[in-house]
Amino acid sequence: METKTIKISAELYEALDFCRDRNSDSAWESRSTIISKLLVRYDDTCQLIHEDGSYWFVVNGRKRGFPELTHTTENVRITQNLHDRLNEAKIHPDETINTVLQRLLFSYYGNKLVYRINIESTSSKDSQDLIFFMHEVLLTEPKFNNALFIEVVNVENYPEMKSKYERSTLPLSILYDFEGHEVWRMEGKHDLYEVRRKLESFIDSLEEFID
Repeated sequence: METKTIKISAELYEALDFCRDRNSDSAWESRSTIISKLLVRYDDTCQLIHEDGSYWFVVNGRKRGFPELTHTTENVRITQNLHDRLNEAKIHPDETINTVLQRLLFSYYGNKLVYRINIESTSSKDSQDLIFFMHEVLLTEPKFNNALFIEVVNVENYPEMKSKYERSTLPLSILYDFEGHEVWRMEGKHDLYEVRRKLESFIDSLEEFID
């Protein structure tokens, strides 16, 4: 099968890692497989528009600027067929593969704030309580459901994450803003009232973006 190597930004390379199949025991999928999956799931909800002299992404009616990407790149080997499909997904002749991947990722996350819960085991009572609270309580409320994308990451499946958070007490939850910057974290046994209060406070501060 003919293959091709593409260069993508280091930020996108890392972001693709979190789109792995969470139901997989090994949580291992190649980035080529992940990109193919994102293309299949892409539903054209993410558009690229030119307005006020700048380009913007519009996802689910929410406008956001282009996140800043470093010049650091990583190589990803993909099939020629997938490369052709990425080029076909361009909505402007000057659009780059990096921009196409950004659109796929924004569509995947629905342009919501990402609240990532890093756990060591699903059998942990503290982890179970937090995950249950998020999915069965907060996400049943429109305010939180419309604004948050909850990710549960088992660090045992991500050696680099396990090493990064080895000094942290799990579960470790981190809230990221629209640009992927960390804005708040809590570790160990979570005060669920405080979790609600912090998340609600941040959502309220960004109300104009997530209505």
